[in-house]
Amino acid sequence: MGVRIVPVDAATYAEVCGLLAKHPHVFDNIALDAVPTAYTDDAELGGAPLAEVASGIPFGRVMYPHHTTDIAVHRVDDDTLRVWAKYFVIRGDGTAGSGDYQDTVVRTSQGWRIAERSVSRGNRPDNDPDGPSTRTLSAATWIPTEG
Repeated sequence: MGVRIVPVDAATYAEVCGLLAKHPHVFDNIALDAVPTAYTDDAELGGAPLAEVASGIPFGRVMYPHHTTDIAVHRVDDDTLRVWAKYFVIRGDGTAGSGDYQDTVVRTSQGWRIAERSVSRGNRPDNDPDGPSTRTLSAATWIPTEG
């Protein structure tokens, strides 16, 4: 039993890294017209339709700068990847927050796009400026174990 990670080639990995780099630019700068370059038309973010999430972003307000790091990619099949990345943000008060993204990335006629993104804030104490949280994503939510 265990997790079997199926790697991707270097070119696919580079494409996925470029794709994940788009999310912070889209959301930090409220550049919602760029969403189609990063997400499928029916993408979900945190279990909600992306369009619904995007409509709740305050127009014209630049968000905290997000930074995506530590990208791990697992090939499910020729047209589907599972991606696990860390993120951190620098908040307005100068403190940092972190968490995880786990994505299902699919091949489209325009290239790789995020079809589904799960987000988990990292383990944060009660006195965290954004409130306490417990990490909810793990290796088991990224790739099911083989029996």
